[in-house]
Amino acid sequence: MSESDVPPPGDQPATSAPAESAPPLEGVAFAAPEPDRPPAQPTAPETTRPAVAPRRAGPMTRMGPWAPVAGGLLGTVLGLVAVLLLLGTAETYRERLSLVLLVVGMGLLGASGPLLADEVRVQRRGVHEAAVRPAWVEATAGLVNGLTPARLLLLVSGFVLFLAAYVTRG
Repeated sequence: MSESDVPPPGDQPATSAPAESAPPLEGVAFAAPEPDRPPAQPTAPETTRPAVAPRRAGPMTRMGPWAPVAGGLLGTVLGLVAVLLLLGTAETYRERLSLVLLVVGMGLLGASGPLLADEVRVQRRGVHEAAVRPAWVEATAGLVNGLTPARLLLLVSGFVLFLAAYVTRG
């Protein structure tokens, strides 16, 4: 076919399907149609149920959302016991302030205990699942290794207990 045999673009008859022998336009990507294939695995109902692995027995404990509150209350009670034992010796304002800081610091320390235990549980689970999902462990490693609420609470409680000791020294 020469250029004189091809009609101008406006005079071409409309066709419903493109010509199969025509090469694709340059610079335009076309996806080749895939032939109809049967599915790789036929779908059929399962004849057997997969076995579920039993729960792993071990030192893992489950703590609810109230565990830090209970730890904080336990720490506060221990701080109050210490205050009751030392109340007869506190005569000045500094010594009484030190006892108040002792109760607050012990409460914070008690609340940080369950949070630290939960953090250890998360790290153990991450190590256990490292073989199963290594990408998941790497994604959360930065979260667990950074400044967590448990570590922050432990630092604050240490600082408050330091203040309790510093106030009495004057």
